[in-house]
Order: sequence, then C-alpha cells, then structure tokens
Amino acid sequence: MKKDITLRKAIPRDAAQIVDLYQSVYQGDYSDPMMSETARLRAALGRDDYYWIVASIDDRIVGSVVYQHTLTGLAKVFGAVIDNDCRGQNLTERMMEFGYAQLRAIAHVEVVYATTRTISSAPQKLTANLGYRKLGIFPNVHKTSGYETHCLTALFTKSAFDSRFTDFALHPRLRPLFEIVRRECGLTAIPDDWIPHTSAENFSRARSTLELELIHAPRLTKRRFDEGKNTLVAQDHHTFFPFQEPNLLISSADQDVEVFCYFSETDKHCVLIGIHDLCNAGFADIVEKASVILQDLGVRYIEFIIRADESEKIEIAMQAGFIPCAYFPAMHLIGAQRYDFVIFSRSYEILNFRNIRLEGINREYLNQYLQLWKKNSLEPEPACAA
Repeated sequence: MKKDITLRKAIPRDAAQIVDLYQSVYQGDYSDPMMSETARLRAALGRDDYYWIVASIDDRIVGSVVYQHTLTGLAKVFGAVIDNDCRGQNLTERMMEFGYAQLRAIAHVEVVYATTRTISSAPQKLTANLGYRKLGIFPNVHKTSGYETHCLTALFTKSAFDSRFTDFALHPRLRPLFEIVRRECGLTAIPDDWIPHTSAENFSRARSTLELELIHAPRLTKRRFDEGKNTLVAQDHHTFFPFQEPNLLISSADQDVEVFCYFSETDKHCVLIGIHDLCNAGFADIVEKASVILQDLGVRYIEFIIRADESEKIEIAMQAGFIPCAYFPAMHLIGAQRYDFVIFSRSYEILNFRNIRLEGINREYLNQYLQLWKKNSLEPEPACAA
C-alpha cells in the first residue's frame, strides 16, 4: 500500500537528508555545489530569500524543489529532485504548485522563472502545464557527464506585464528572437532601433592601455561587490544578475575597473554579474579583455544580461562574439516599471546537441541561435577583423 506524501517547507535540520537525496539521484553529478555541501545548504534553509519545499513519507524526504526570491517580485524555482522510487506521481508539479501558492501568500512575487533540462521533454512539458512561457535556450550551458542545453521559461502575473516598460526601440538583430517571445507571451510590439555603422568600427578601435588581472578570492570579491552595489555611478555598465553571487574578480591594479564573476569549478561555467568602470575604459574594451582572461582560465561558457533598451551595449556584446539566446520580458523592477532583458552567451567549445529533446517553440529558439552563431562565427563583420 502506498503511503501518503506530505508537502511542507524545509527547515535547517533537513539539510543532511536533502544532500543525501541529491547524491542518490544524481550520483554526485549535479552542477550546483550547494546540493552537495550540508553546511552551505543548511545556511540557505535558514535564509529569508529561500523558500524550500520538500516532500516526505513519514520522516523520509523523497522530493525537493527550491524557490529563491527578491524584494522586486522576481523568483527562481530550481533544483527539483525526486527519489527514484517515487517517480510517476507528478510530485515535482505538486511541489512547484504548493511552493508557488505559499510564496505568493508571503511575498509580492510577479515573475517566477525556471530553466529546464533537455535530455528529455518531461521538464519542458511540466512547466508548460503550469503556465510557464518559453523564452529562449542556453546551448551547452552545463557540462557534467555530458553537455547539457537548458531552456528558459517563466510564469508571469498580469500585473507584471501591466507594469512593463515598452517606450524603447529594439536592436534590429534582436527582432527574430523577440518575435518568437512576443508570440509566446502576447507582448506589445516594439519598433526597431537604428544602430549607427560606426558601432562596429568603434569596437574594433577600442584598444586602450587598460590592463586587467584575475583575483581568485571569493570572500574579497563578495565584499567588494557588496560595497559597490549601493554606489550608483554613471560608469556602472552592468550591475544586475539575479540569484548569483560573485566568487571571482577581474580588476585593474587601481581597482577603477572591476568585473565580478561567478565561476563554477565543476563545469567551467561563468556568469558576468557586475562591471564597474570608474575611469571610462569603455564597455567594449572591458568585455573583450575580461573574456580573454576567462578563456585562459579554462572557462568554456560565459553568460550575462543586458537591458533590452540598451542598444549600444547590445551591439558591443554581439561584436565581442556574444549571441543573444533568450529574451526575458518584464524581468526586473526598477522604480514602478519592469524592464525587459536579453541574455547573451558565448561558448568556447564546439556546440554539441546530441541527445537533446526540444518541445514546441524551443526548436525555433535553437534554430534562431544557430543562425546567429553562424553569422557571428563564420560571417563576422569586416570591422571586427581589423
């Protein structure tokens, strides 16, 4: 006879059981190190910005899913794991519904996003059944036992789209990606921007005397990042990437230029979280030189986000070899309005899409990404080769 499964919020003393569950299911092959470190996971369970759901039979934890949320109404759901003996009971879907209802009751969450694995179509179908919208694809974002491509999906409240900022023009090379998202989410149309031809030329000539060096000191990096978060200066090119904390710093000797990164030793995945530029070195020069340093470190994948209304930065990112792979409408609340963001990625390895299973428009996103990759990699603009 099947025993009843109870859903509840996790507490710190559940940490050891949750780690054991991830270890049992993933055999130590899960990319997030928190899921294998009991002390770190216990600390997360005690934080206000985490809402962790577990499923249990009697006192044995058989399922887990995590919500993390911000004060700006944005949340992320991730880390779903189910005991092998409890599969086939829609337990992940039940935990996600339970957690979302609980979170909505205690926090003003307007947007929840998730990334879905593509080794099977099941995670994509699950989020679609819960009302999540498909927003893009992250090709070869992780590498454990093999390459993994993830899809971006999000759940929006009506109020999120009602407060969406739309008074801007779209970089024309984002048009095909945006149109897929617009169709998926029913978004308001946005006109194209006009990008001067000098943008590419400016990038090719953006060679200053700027010298950057790598500082692998996680606690120092976190302290420097926290100190600078509340100091708003005009030269802060990029200061937002949700739910990531930096553990790697790329800096000039005088610290006038600082690039804050999260680097995964496990699968050589890197996220650019923040760029501070107090000497006007320029976004193009910083991104280019930081990318070279990260590549030399062994990073195989870099990702960062740019607001969709910042066309010049978008142009520079693409000139630097970054490809827009997802478009996230109404992502971040600034003042009273929610702003669209574009997710960019760059892979330093040969793309590998063996054993990938894509549902619906996720196939369109992959095709669009490959077209942009071909143009950037095989048909570069003449100015970039100068």
